Amino acid sequence: MSKTLHLEQYLQTLGGRVTCKRCQARSKRTQNQCCAPAMLGKNVCRFHGGKSTGPTSEAGRQRCAQSRLVHGRETSTMRMERSIASARLALLESVGFEFGIMVGLKSRGPKPHRMAQVLPELHALVRHLRSQKMRSA
Repeated sequence: MSKTLHLEQYLQTLGGRVTCKRCQARSKRTQNQCCAPAMLGKNVCRFHGGKSTGPTSEAGRQRCAQSRLVHGRETSTMRMERSIASARLALLESVGFEFGIMVGLKSRGPKPHRMAQVLPELHALVRHLRSQKMRSA
C-alpha cells in the first residue's frame, strides 16, 4: 500500500462561516497536516514561516548563500573539520589494530570517507600492511 499524503487546501473556521487557506506544513513525526490557517498570500501559517520574507536585497541573498548554516549553529566548514578529525581518529585506530597495539572491539559507527585525505602516507602504510597480511595468510 503506497503512502500518499493528501493535503487539504482550505479550512472552515468560525463554525463554517469563514473559509481560508490551510497551512501546508506537515509534522515530521506524525505526518499530519498543520491545523492552523495559512497567512494571507502564503502557503504556511505564522508558526511555520509565514511571516518570513527571506533575504530581500541582493547583498542579503549573497550573505545567505555564503553562510551555509545548518541547524543555526553549524557551518559546512565546521562539519568538514569534524569529519577530518574523525577520519584521523579512525585511521589511528586502524593502524593500532594492524600493528597489534590495540586489542578488543573497534569503535562503533560509520567510518569516515576522508581517511585518505587526512594522512595519505599513513593510509598508504596501512594498505601496504593489509596487503602483506593477505599474502602471508
